[in-house]
Formats: sequence, structure tokens, C-alpha cells
Amino acid sequence: MPRDKVLIKREEINRRLAGYFLSLEPGINIDSVRDLAVSMDASIGLISESISRLEELGAIEIDRRGQLGSFLVRQSVGRLWAAAVNQPLVIAHTLPSNRRYEGLAAALKKEFNDAGIETYFIFVRGSRTRLNALRENRCHIAIVSQFAAEGLRTRTEEIAATLLPGSFVKSHQVFFRNDLKSDEFITVAIDPDSFDQTQLSNIEFKDRSIDFHKLTFMSIRHYLFEKKVDMAIWTEEDMENQLGNSIAMRPLSQKTAEIVGGRNTKAALVTRINDDATRALIQKVIDPAAIQTIQQAVISGALIPEY
Repeated sequence: MPRDKVLIKREEINRRLAGYFLSLEPGINIDSVRDLAVSMDASIGLISESISRLEELGAIEIDRRGQLGSFLVRQSVGRLWAAAVNQPLVIAHTLPSNRRYEGLAAALKKEFNDAGIETYFIFVRGSRTRLNALRENRCHIAIVSQFAAEGLRTRTEEIAATLLPGSFVKSHQVFFRNDLKSDEFITVAIDPDSFDQTQLSNIEFKDRSIDFHKLTFMSIRHYLFEKKVDMAIWTEEDMENQLGNSIAMRPLSQKTAEIVGGRNTKAALVTRINDDATRALIQKVIDPAAIQTIQQAVISGALIPEY
């Protein structure tokens, strides 16, 4: 095999083995070198070499017991990540426009940092845009709602984890002009980059005569105030301070709520489907209950968010 192909294969095996060891719990009987070679389509020698390298780096400690097999004694999540990826973890997150989003970012950063993973965020408007950042290899994880993740993912992405209800948004509500008459032809604002908002609007207003007006979400409040649009679905926490004499809100219809089933409120961590290391890292590190505790502390004002 040409030297460059050997190097590529070695890097691939290092990455996959690091992901494999990240997915294990200490004390477990690990697969034999032969079985790993078969599953990863590699030579026994290359597998043995990569495992030895991980041991030398202090990423893993293995207890070899002859016929009883080999057991994982200890693992360093940070060193396994460094061996697999050799760069900080990058997360594409929604704009931190309210405390809930800030709390989610702060909780994720703490969980990964505590595991020894240097973590950075890129803040990107719109679930479609964040998933594009993932597809373009500009991040390792894209944060979107479970609803958006299920609707937008392709064969190249997977949902590595779903967090608890309320981890992404408190709720989506319908915001409208107070003077709107029920028999009027209405104009509904939508942000094309937001899967949640566009799909919720399509469901909510399916049986009404409407005209969709495409805007960025930052413009929706202004357009409602100026009566340039009549209605918009958006997150309660981003709009609640705008309520008053001219703008009111109501919940989504029961029909919409039943179709969506709360998936719009849950945060999903989406990765590339072939990224074994990031998927294993998420499964190893992320505790939805711990994320919720930190997030709620930020929302209540008990904790200053750091991200």
C-alpha cells in the first residue's frame, strides 16, 4: 500500500479506536485484537500498534489476562479525544437571545470542559444553517430542536443525544396584532432558516387563507409593531417582553401540539454519522439531568452563564 494511504488508514484506525474506547465503561472486557481488525477492516498489526499508542499516551490502561481476555481499567476522555481529533470540540449553537439558550450553552461547555475537552461555540441563526455548518465540517455538533433534527437530517447525520423537555425552548406561541379581526386575510411572518417556525406555521395555518412573509427572526417584532405582518409563531421567551397594547399571544392549537408532541422544546445534539469519536464523547459525557440543573440555574439568575 502506498505510504500516503497507509498514513490515512492509520489515522482512520486511531480515530475509530479512540471512539470505541470512549464508548466503553471501565471494567468491561474489550473486543479481541482480531475482532477489532475484522470490524474495522484493518490488519491485526495496525490495530495492535494503535492500541499501544493510546496506552503510551495515557489515554487508556488495559489489563491483559490471557485466556480470560483484556479489560479496560481506565480511560482519559480528554486524551482519547485528543488522540482521535487533535482539535477543540466545536459546537454550532443558536444565537444566545435569551437565558434558556445561554443556560444550554453554559451547561454543555461545563460538561465537556469537566471531561477535559476544550470547547468552543459558533453561534448561528437558523437550524438549517447550523446543520449546514455540520455538513461543511465547520463544527462537530449542531444544536437544534428534536423536531428540526428529525425533519432536516439526511443519511449523513444522526441524533447523538436528545435532552429533556424545555431544554431548547419553553414553548412556541402565536403572536398577533391585538386589533386583528377574525375574518381578515392575514399575513404570517416566517424565518426560512428556522425549520421549527416554518413547519409549525405550515401546520398551524394549514386551513386558513394566509400569505407568508419571509423575514429574519430579528425583524419579526418590528414588523408586528408596524402592522406590516399580522401573525408570527416564535419562542415565548424571545417575545414575552414585547407583549402590550399592540401585540398579544396565544398557544399553538391542540392539533399542532398533538402533531409536534413537544419535540420542538427538546434540544438535540446532531453529529456526522461517521464521526464515531464525537458520538461516543456525547454518550460518555452528556447527562440530560445535569444539563437541566445548570440551565435552570442560569434561567433563574442563580448562575452567571459562562460559555
